Amino acid sequence: MTISVRKAVPGDGKAIIECLNDSCNGSCNECVNKYACNNKFFPQDAMFIDKKLSMNNGSTIVALDKDLAVGLALFTVNKFSKTRHRAECGWFVRKSYMKQGIATKLVTALIKEAKKKGLKRLEAESAVGNEASLRLAEKLGFKKEGIKQKALMLDNGKLEDTFILGRIL
Repeated sequence: MTISVRKAVPGDGKAIIECLNDSCNGSCNECVNKYACNNKFFPQDAMFIDKKLSMNNGSTIVALDKDLAVGLALFTVNKFSKTRHRAECGWFVRKSYMKQGIATKLVTALIKEAKKKGLKRLEAESAVGNEASLRLAEKLGFKKEGIKQKALMLDNGKLEDTFILGRIL
């Protein structure tokens, strides 16, 4: 298996939706991605995703196993004048492709793209219990900057704390 990583382009919308939905079996209590349920969180319209990919307010990086999208990382630039130097970012890998270094490749490429666009800071938020994501973030230079209490509401109504993560570029 050879994984390639590249910038997502209009036309990738359908593959991105399939990637995000692959880990959703409808049982939100056992979902691998319970912290950002993509079935509810992400639009299901490929044309909408393709339109977003053509906008100039961020960047999306996609990991591919041949033609199959197996993960993505993205950032959205803050357009307000005093905060236009920073962007919010996140990442996701299909359940069957986790623990193979794909998220590391994705976020590394995302950091490179953010620097290329002249950004000075990336920000992320991760559930306190999402150990894999926290390990990745810290390995790639993100620092824990604080905690948001009860910042995340799961489908069962349970509130969880999140870490605020930041990386100076």
